[in-house]
Amino acid sequence: MRQRIGVEYLKAPITQKDVEGALVKAELAVNDLASLSDSWLSFCNEKLAIASESLSFLLRQRVQIHKRGYPSRDLDYLRLIERQMKQLKQVYLSFYRLNPGLIHQLRNQEASIYAWLMLEKEWGLEYDNLLCGLSLLGELDTPTAKVFAAQSPVEIIDNVMSELIEGNVTSSSFYFECLRVRQALSIALIRRWHNANIIPSHIAFPILALHDVKEGIEWLNDNADGEQYLFEHLITKHDRGTWFRQYFGVNPSSLPSEEVLTYAKLLELKEFEAFDIFSSLAPVDFALGGDCKLVPDIVEYLVSLDEGQGEIWIQALYVVYGDLLPLKPNEVGVEYEWEQVVSILQQWVAESKYQQNLASRLGYALSFESTLAAMQDPHINVLFRSWLWRQLCIQSRAYIAWDMAMPISQQDWNFNKLKVTSSASERFNMRNSHAVMGY
Repeated sequence: MRQRIGVEYLKAPITQKDVEGALVKAELAVNDLASLSDSWLSFCNEKLAIASESLSFLLRQRVQIHKRGYPSRDLDYLRLIERQMKQLKQVYLSFYRLNPGLIHQLRNQEASIYAWLMLEKEWGLEYDNLLCGLSLLGELDTPTAKVFAAQSPVEIIDNVMSELIEGNVTSSSFYFECLRVRQALSIALIRRWHNANIIPSHIAFPILALHDVKEGIEWLNDNADGEQYLFEHLITKHDRGTWFRQYFGVNPSSLPSEEVLTYAKLLELKEFEAFDIFSSLAPVDFALGGDCKLVPDIVEYLVSLDEGQGEIWIQALYVVYGDLLPLKPNEVGVEYEWEQVVSILQQWVAESKYQQNLASRLGYALSFESTLAAMQDPHINVLFRSWLWRQLCIQSRAYIAWDMAMPISQQDWNFNKLKVTSSASERFNMRNSHAVMGY
C-alpha cells in the first residue's frame, strides 16, 4: 500500500512557470531533430508510427478492461496486452536514447502515448519528463488520464503532484483527484490546501466527511443539498433510513431523480420497493436487490429490445446469478447473436432454473461476502461495480476507497483489508434486522 503524503514531506512548490520550463526543454529537444538527416528522420518517424499504431490500441484496450470489470490477474488478454506494451516500450526507449526529440514530438502527435511514456519509470524519474507527462493528463479523457496516473510506477509521482498542488498550478484539482485515487492524500494536506484556497470546499469537505472528519461532516450538513452528496450523507448518517425519509419523504413520485430512487432501493426502504422496468436505472435496481421473482418479466421485456438496449440487462442478470446464468455478458454479440441470447434465457426461465430461495448475488445469497466477490469479478462492469461499492460502503458503514482506475494490487489490498473487518460484515448482513450493531 502506498504511503500517504504528509505536510512534512512537501518540498518547494512546483509552479506553473516550472512546468512551462519543462515544456520549453522538451520543445528544444524536438528542434534538435534538425541535426538528423532527412532520410534518417523519415526512417525513425516511420518506425515510430508503426509502433504508435499498436501501442495506442493496447492503451485503449487496457482502459476498456478496467471499465468492463475487475482487472483480474487471471485475464489472459490483459496479461498479453501488458506484455506487448512492455515490448513496445523498448522501441520508444531506443529512439529516446538516439534523440530525445523523437519522443517529445509525440506530445503533439500521440498525446496518450506521450503521457503514458512520461509516467513510466524509464522517463518519469527525470523531473522534467514527469512534469511534461503530468501536464498533458488534463487533455486526455478522464478515465484514461486516471488509469495512467493511478498506475504510474514512478516513485516520486505522489510527491511531485503534491508539490504541483502546493504551487497552485492550472490542473491542481485534477492532481488532487489523482492523489485521491492513489490513496496518497492525508487529512492534514487536504486541510492545508483548502485553507490556502487551492482546493475548494466542494471538493475537500466531502472527502473529509468520508473519513469521518468533523468539519467535513458539518460542511455537508450545512452546505450540501441531500441529492448532490447523497453517498457522503448516507455514509455519515447514524440512522440512514430515517434521515432519507425525513429529507425526501416517502412518496416515490416526489423524489427528485431516478438516482435518488435507486439509493432508496439500495437502503431497502419498503416504501420504495416497487420495481419499474422502464426506469433508466432499472437494471441497477434489479442487481442491487437480487429479487429473482422479477426475472420472468425481465426476460419477457428483453424480447422488445435490441442488443444495444438489452446488453445492460445481461450484465444485471450476471450480477445476480453469476455462473448460474446460462451465458456470460462478454459472450453477447460474440458467441451468441441477440436472438439466441433471448431464446436461451426464455428456455432457462421456462425450466424454472432462475428460481432462488433468497435475494441473490453471483448465484449465492446476497451478503457481504458475495458482494465483495462481485467487486472482484472481471465480468461485472464499472456501472454495476460503482453501485455495488456504494451498497457495500453504506450498508456496512465502512468506507473503502475504490475507483475503476486503481491497479489490481491496490484493489486487492483494499478488499482484503475490508474482508477481515468483522464488524463491517456483521452490519451488512444484518441490514434488514432490527438488531443494533454498532449504530
